[in-house]
Amino acid sequence: MRVGDLKSGSTKLEQAMKTLRLRWEQTKLHWNDSASRAFEDNHIVDLEPQVKAVLEGAARLSEVLDKAQREVS
Repeated sequence: MRVGDLKSGSTKLEQAMKTLRLRWEQTKLHWNDSASRAFEDNHIVDLEPQVKAVLEGAARLSEVLDKAQREVS
């Protein structure tokens, strides 16, 4: 990963979010009570839009860094 490379980190984050979603769905098959719903509401649900915003921001920043790199080269 070169300096300013946000794509590989974004890919890892996106994959981690997919894994979390899958594992959470599997967990809910065995843990389905008020505590699990509270956990989902307080942690899982809020995480998705935050990760999406980070990925979008990283993509925009990556474009800017790529452009700056091209201008310097």
